[in-house]
Amino acid sequence: MTDVFFYNGEISRGDDLRFIECVSENKASDTCLLVLVTPGGDPDAAYKICRYIQNEYDSFKVLISGLCKSAGTLLAAGADELIFMPYGELGPLDVQLAKQDSIVGMQSGLNTSEAFRALDQRALTTYHRLVTEIIGGSGGIVSYPTACHSASELISSLYGQIFARIDPEEVGSRSRAMRIGEDYGNRLNGKWRNMKLGTIQQLASFYPSHGFVIDYMEAKVLFHRVRKADGSEAAIVQDLEVKARFPGPSLEFGYVMTMDAGEDDGDGDDEDPSAENDDERRPLRAVDAHDGDTAQASGAGHSEAS
Repeated sequence: MTDVFFYNGEISRGDDLRFIECVSENKASDTCLLVLVTPGGDPDAAYKICRYIQNEYDSFKVLISGLCKSAGTLLAAGADELIFMPYGELGPLDVQLAKQDSIVGMQSGLNTSEAFRALDQRALTTYHRLVTEIIGGSGGIVSYPTACHSASELISSLYGQIFARIDPEEVGSRSRAMRIGEDYGNRLNGKWRNMKLGTIQQLASFYPSHGFVIDYMEAKVLFHRVRKADGSEAAIVQDLEVKARFPGPSLEFGYVMTMDAGEDDGDGDDEDPSAENDDERRPLRAVDAHDGDTAQASGAGHSEAS
């Protein structure tokens, strides 16, 4: 038996408690499957949700049916198995930080590290080029130490003002923020160790953009246990329709069903996919996290919640 839940929307504090309560109220087995669709959100909230499920269930699987980014990747990293639909995608553990001197808007925490990396590479390249040009232009008259000293002074004049504008306190604050995903990821991986060696560092620091697509093939490089969805899991996604692919305008989560282990696995060998199996499926219940309304599914099993 497997308890199936879905979560569609941003992961945030407060809503993490409501989702945990939903899981607690509907727990009926020792295995949990979460259909997770999110643009990301608060890593603290993602950590709380994953820790709770890890403590309550003997097995926790995350079905990546659509977009599952940032804090969603952190939550998924704590599962013992990742299950992908063809259009499922994870993203880097890229903490989004408020823009300085901006009332609205967020920017990637990777921007700081990328800026330092670019400045460091540019300064180093310019330094070596200047040393070579000074020695070559003088016909060998200028010695190597003198050329190095002259190049250093030129680099200081070219890049000194840029580096002088860097606020060490701001850099330290952003560096600590970027460590959140890495530290939480290491803790969540301790339960089932699905992440391969070096995966958490890769996810936290080495992808070039917040929206970088980590698909099924990429995930197999990063995680030990990754597979494609079987027939019964694909049917759940089909019932959820667009909610299983793209984050909605408002948060929506809920309990879907407790799925019997003997349900269709997609191999087409079932003798009779009849009422006996269907009766074991509980109807989909969708909870709008903002107004608390609960909607019973229609006969087709589709959520009516808005």
